[in-house]
Amino acid sequence: MRPLRLALSTLLLIASAGLSACGFTPMYGTNGVSSELADIRVETGRERVDFRLQEALLDGMGARSASGPYTIRATTSVTSTPFGVGADAIASRYALRITVNWQLYQDGTIDPVMTGVARSDASYDVPAGVYGALASEADAEDRAINIAADRIITQLARAMQDGQAW
Repeated sequence: MRPLRLALSTLLLIASAGLSACGFTPMYGTNGVSSELADIRVETGRERVDFRLQEALLDGMGARSASGPYTIRATTSVTSTPFGVGADAIASRYALRITVNWQLYQDGTIDPVMTGVARSDASYDVPAGVYGALASEADAEDRAINIAADRIITQLARAMQDGQAW
């Protein structure tokens, strides 16, 4: 058991030394892009889905007190399509798609520095009760919004890491 532990420790030491020599920096580490993401302000529309997207982006980027020179402006669209039709010809399952078109602006500029689109899907069952149907739809919407926000954050982080953005 001891030789195996020694071999694993040696392998980890060699791997960490190799990564430090190649210029590897973690995307979300202390010296990564997370501190730059935390300075981006977020502007969305006035609907529930827009508010939830803004909250998910602010939480994901750690940007609750952002004061940097950049602002994300996002517009969302939501479509819901029935696909589970029962014998009574009533839809019992829906597919929800959220599309977020976003632009990153620098203060004082008219044209965006970066643009992107994030799409996400979620499905939900429609129970017989009205409250259950509304709660099920809201839950699917929240899941899709969180996925879309994660995709936007990943797109921003990747662009910052690659030096493509600002």
